[in-house]
Amino acid sequence: MLECRRFIFLMSSIIMLIFRIFDEIIPKNRLMRKSILFTLFIVFLLSGDLTYSFLQYYHSPLYGDLEGGILPNEDVQKIIDDPFGVQMLKTGEKHINPNRFFSHFFFMKYLQGFPLFLQNFVKPIQSVYLSSAIFKIIVQFLFIYFLSVFITGEGNVFNKKFLIGAILITPLFQTYGYNGNMGIIDKSIAYSFFYALPIVLSIFFYYLFYEAFCKKRNRLIRSILMFPLCIILPLSGPLVPGIILITSALVIIRLLFIENKSGFINSLIYYLKKVPKLIILLFILMNVMSLYSLFLGLYDSNYIADSVSIFERYIRLPLGLFDVLTQSLGFPLVLIAIGINSYVIKKQLGSADYQRHIKVLKWIGIFAIAYLLLLPLGGYRPYRENTIRYDTFIPVTICIIYFWGITSFTLLQKLKGLKLRDYIIGLSVLLLIYTFEDTSNLNENNCEKEALEYIANSPNDIVKVPTDCNIISWNKMTDYKKSDSKAELLMMWKITDEKKLFYQEVIE
Repeated sequence: MLECRRFIFLMSSIIMLIFRIFDEIIPKNRLMRKSILFTLFIVFLLSGDLTYSFLQYYHSPLYGDLEGGILPNEDVQKIIDDPFGVQMLKTGEKHINPNRFFSHFFFMKYLQGFPLFLQNFVKPIQSVYLSSAIFKIIVQFLFIYFLSVFITGEGNVFNKKFLIGAILITPLFQTYGYNGNMGIIDKSIAYSFFYALPIVLSIFFYYLFYEAFCKKRNRLIRSILMFPLCIILPLSGPLVPGIILITSALVIIRLLFIENKSGFINSLIYYLKKVPKLIILLFILMNVMSLYSLFLGLYDSNYIADSVSIFERYIRLPLGLFDVLTQSLGFPLVLIAIGINSYVIKKQLGSADYQRHIKVLKWIGIFAIAYLLLLPLGGYRPYRENTIRYDTFIPVTICIIYFWGITSFTLLQKLKGLKLRDYIIGLSVLLLIYTFEDTSNLNENNCEKEALEYIANSPNDIVKVPTDCNIISWNKMTDYKKSDSKAELLMMWKITDEKKLFYQEVIE
């Protein structure tokens, strides 16, 4: 905790020093000075928050499910050898995670190669934790960027509106704090590749689609970028195909049945003529691939022995929803804040703004309900027995953060005088709660690092590690024979020069 306080003090001192320097050099025009200082203030708030998140990621343990995906093991190798599941369908043989090729591929290649690249600059153990932190902070930045664009309509990261949108949502990205209920970037580097990465790439796809279809900006370039995503996203896990199909269905319903009043056939003909054929083909390809991915999911052999009936999964669904929404203050706080925002918009801004936001909320609600109802069909995992957990809830979490952002941004743009001042005070208090809740000691992986150092420096082929923390695993390693693949991973990362099995004594 002392290291955390020193970091905050250091960042505050640097910010104060920079503001003092800029106060001397920026023009004396009052409005210009106010605008520049305000922009700088937000920039440093964001950079400070992202820097602290990076430090938290760097000091997080690696957790488990690493060696099997990085080396890879027999089950993962089957996916790598048969990325589209063609051979599996020919033989009828079931595989583990048959529709997750690209998540496995990116995870494997990144953690095979990037730590070794970083070893040109840092020590082997540091390179692994640094690789994890760099990946997570990039994914977090992408989430914040795309959400801020959708909230404010601005894509320039130095635009004042964009920065306000970013500052509204950044504290809600919890690395520790409320991560167990509203986490988006998983503490585990492995899970981050299988949940956060595909979802942020899905947002990127619809960002490109929005720019090409609605804004008509550089359609050819955006179509070229969209094409590989049409292949990658559906084969990046079971959540993404459902997200794509639901979102696509809502887009079609809005375009053909709501926005255009001339009837389904006339609306269809209108958009077929209006929209470039390439964009239509990409839209169709994405949805066909998503259906194919869900079909491949029927051949998933994971946890078949532990599975429960679909009926029971649906019975447990409300329990999972209740747990994720109530086990911490994370969701209740933001949901109450959204309710207050909506009330203030209705009372202070008038019916037009209120109805516009309610319309957005209705679409979000339809998406969330459809998504949650599809979840039980995606299979059963004993480690999330009620189906809904923070990781499967990420798409809904993103929707909640987005709606919080647009309602808050609207009020900041349209309230005036004392009402604006009072709102900013309340807003600041809420954001500070999330900021100060999401603190850590910045030493959470010290024990694991020390264990890896001990293994690396030991002269023995079988090392008894005198620590009680997990070592690149979800559990203690009490049987050295089970550390074989972990030992190979440490050797591949050049943490050890030779294969060293290891174990820990159980401390009662």
